[in-house]
Amino acid sequence: MKIKTLITTAMVAAGIVSVASATDPVVYLTGSSAFRSTVESALANNSGTNAGGVFDAGTVQWGTWGSSSAGSANYMVFHGTVQGQGVYIDCAWSGSEAGIASACNTTLGNSDRLGNPVPLAGSPETWVAYASATISSGGNVVSSNPNGSNGASLEGSSHGSDLAQADTSQAISWTPYVAGTQTALNDYGTEGVVTFTISRNVQPNPTTEYNDCGNITLPQINVLTSGGVVPAGFISGNPADDDFSVYLVGRNRGSGTRMNYLACSTYGAHNTVSQYSIGYGVEASEPQNPDVLWLTNEANGGYESGGGVAKALSDTGGSMTSGSCQQADPFNGGTGWFAIGYLSPSDALSAGNNGGEPTNYWCTVDGVFSNNQNIENGAWWFWGHEHLYGKYQISGIQDLVGHVLFNGVSKTIDTGSFGTVAGGHDPGIPYTLMNVVKASDTSFPSF
Repeated sequence: MKIKTLITTAMVAAGIVSVASATDPVVYLTGSSAFRSTVESALANNSGTNAGGVFDAGTVQWGTWGSSSAGSANYMVFHGTVQGQGVYIDCAWSGSEAGIASACNTTLGNSDRLGNPVPLAGSPETWVAYASATISSGGNVVSSNPNGSNGASLEGSSHGSDLAQADTSQAISWTPYVAGTQTALNDYGTEGVVTFTISRNVQPNPTTEYNDCGNITLPQINVLTSGGVVPAGFISGNPADDDFSVYLVGRNRGSGTRMNYLACSTYGAHNTVSQYSIGYGVEASEPQNPDVLWLTNEANGGYESGGGVAKALSDTGGSMTSGSCQQADPFNGGTGWFAIGYLSPSDALSAGNNGGEPTNYWCTVDGVFSNNQNIENGAWWFWGHEHLYGKYQISGIQDLVGHVLFNGVSKTIDTGSFGTVAGGHDPGIPYTLMNVVKASDTSFPSF
């Protein structure tokens, strides 16, 4: 017993295990996977609220699961003190629309690839069992999702969240605001601009057809979104490219990235789309395999997180010399195929899908490239306002954390280097750098 006590004491001193109290309250936070890296930066900040943190200085311990990059993890647990009170913040990032539904403690409907109705994952959410999770002052980053043997397990049942980050507002949400009901969420405000990009899938050996489709127009985007597949020549304007097909890869109905993509492109936020997956599909029973270039028609479905889209677009079938351009088109019988998808820059970059200019993989839209400068000057339209919502009649420690989180994330964006590098691809941009505004979720930028 004494030996065990000494070992535990040494691990605590080294910051390897948590010294958090299981009796401390917990605040459940969900929502935008596109914005999670920005929120993670604020939550893991151990310098205090004056420096853009959420917790009191020197009190933060944390762990993440689901990605080798902490900012792209599906699940996160943080512990520290907020204004002197110990509290856990338990995060699960399933998308903005799923997050809004979870804050409303309701289920958002979805459909599988066969059109069968299924509940959307994350509405409401299933969370990490926070009190037993392995967290540390240096951060415990685990690439796999919680499985009971990697420092975290999931709670036995799902339930609603206290707070939700959302890339769009309830004005166009699948779960709209109705006064006096659980859907009457508390809007703490918008913390800054959330950014997105459009990219082709990674190719170790790109072909002429692929290279010819480095630019796509807004009308072409809407045709691709409706049908899910077009001949490459439709995008490039060169009929010789029609031996290749171009497929759309995207998100499910729980996604704010999808909502922004459909709303801002004028396609229609609630309209049905046609999309594909690369790997083994998007269902929980079909874990993605980066060594298999398996193209599946997902109908109106899609990936639960931006990380799933990023991994799909980075999938080369395990080859360093060939990719989908060298694989026969499984649906239309052409010489090869490639995909175009929509996602956040942080998810794309974390999966090795680079955005250098001129880019290897990212597309220009109507000749404009996705970067900080083009967003700030209004040339790039695909971005949104990042809201923080609280559950109906939120109060107590949950409401306090909501206010502190809003201020911490806003300060992280305002006082950091976000948006300051013209050719950069930051996940958030402060309003002070924006030369344009959007009057609504569905409008183009205007001066």
